[in-house]
Formats: sequence, C-alpha cells, structure tokens
Amino acid sequence: GCAAARRRLPLTMDGSARFPSKGAIMIEILNEGDFPEKVLQAPGKVLVEFFATWCPHCQRMMPIINDVADAVAGRVAVYQVDIDQSPNLASTYAPNGFPTFALFEGGSEVESLVGEQSEQRLRDLVA
Repeated sequence: GCAAARRRLPLTMDGSARFPSKGAIMIEILNEGDFPEKVLQAPGKVLVEFFATWCPHCQRMMPIINDVADAVAGRVAVYQVDIDQSPNLASTYAPNGFPTFALFEGGSEVESLVGEQSEQRLRDLVA
C-alpha cells in the first residue's frame, strides 16, 4: 500500500476527516477472569462491547464507542471484550453476532444491541 493510503483518516458520514477527541480514553478490555468483578459485581450501569479485531463493523465502531465512553465517563463504566480471547463470554452475551453492545445494571444484562450503532443510539442506551 502507498503511504498516502495509510495516512488517510477515517471519514465521518459528512465526509470530513475525523480526529480522535483530545480526551480520548483507552477502553479497558476485559477477559473471563476480570469480567465478573468489573461487570457482574458493579453496582451501577456498565456498557460492554463484544468485538472482534478482524470485524470491519467493529473497527468502524471504535471511534464511536470511544466518544461514548468519554461522554459518559464517571456515570457509566464502558468496557470491551475481545471475543477471540473470551469465547465463553461471547457465546453467553453476544450469541447473535458482533459487535454486540450489552448494557448491565446491578450485575444483570438489561438490554443489548447487535451491529453498528450511532453514537446517539448508544448514548440513549446508557442514559
């Protein structure tokens, strides 16, 4: 590939170049070892994205889930689970495909969305 292609930024819907937000936080990736403590024993709301590194829909969701995590920081915990590293979690919580966005509240799954979502839809999910 040429250098120009590598440098190109992903485009938003309106065609403008998208820069990562300055306050971008790295979302912690959970595995089967720490998922129970961080998600199932958490008192408040937790949003978990079940994703695969090779899934193009998941790749397109990365900047969106990061923006959502920024927006809800301090109110809702946001984590990711790599389905290849945690196949048991994937088969339990993301049986219908990827990405799956599962909202947990008080340790129970209350809602999930499958497939690409808008930032607004995810904000509504955790509101």
